[in-house]
Amino acid sequence: MSRYESDDEQVQALKDWWKANGTSLLSGLLAISIAWAGWNYWQNQTLSKAVMASSTFEVLQIKMEQGQFGDVARDGLKLMEEQPDSPYATGTALLLAKFYADKQEMDKAVEQLDWVMANAPDSSLKLISRLRLAQLQQQAGNLDEAKNALTQAKTLKLSTAEQANLDYALAELFLAQKDLDQARTHLKAVLDNQETSTNLATLARLQLDDIAQ
Repeated sequence: MSRYESDDEQVQALKDWWKANGTSLLSGLLAISIAWAGWNYWQNQTLSKAVMASSTFEVLQIKMEQGQFGDVARDGLKLMEEQPDSPYATGTALLLAKFYADKQEMDKAVEQLDWVMANAPDSSLKLISRLRLAQLQQQAGNLDEAKNALTQAKTLKLSTAEQANLDYALAELFLAQKDLDQARTHLKAVLDNQETSTNLATLARLQLDDIAQ
């Protein structure tokens, strides 16, 4: 039996966990993806161009951590305009999306995440944009829009580990919709995936226990 007295309590517990931990999880995925895509970018661009993009993105990250991102947002937009194929431009768009989401400017946040989907140099970064978009839409109660974002993610060429992250996001969505059968299916997929991280597997196992009949 679930340790929650109702489905609503269970869904709220999941929302609380994601609110506390979901952003840091996605930030970790972003750091890995930017590092890999950035290395490839350096191999194929002039040194000065790559250095400029990398330096700009580093400043943007620091300003975001300091709560001063608005002071340099224009520099980020310029980077996106001048080097849209750069992974650092993609990272900038994701930072802008967070900046706007924190200000409750959902339309602008969605615009940035859609820009990533259209311009990111690889599937890993596009997946992050869809996971973040689904998260924002779910938090706003827009479950159909969240489902659309994850459906778009299904079209991407994903690694086995990335598929685990997508399955987990789908499980969360179905839990929010109180479709426990589909939630179980995707949580089991997370557990059956040999590339699932230990932390994610542990969380999926706990959630399966919570919705056991």
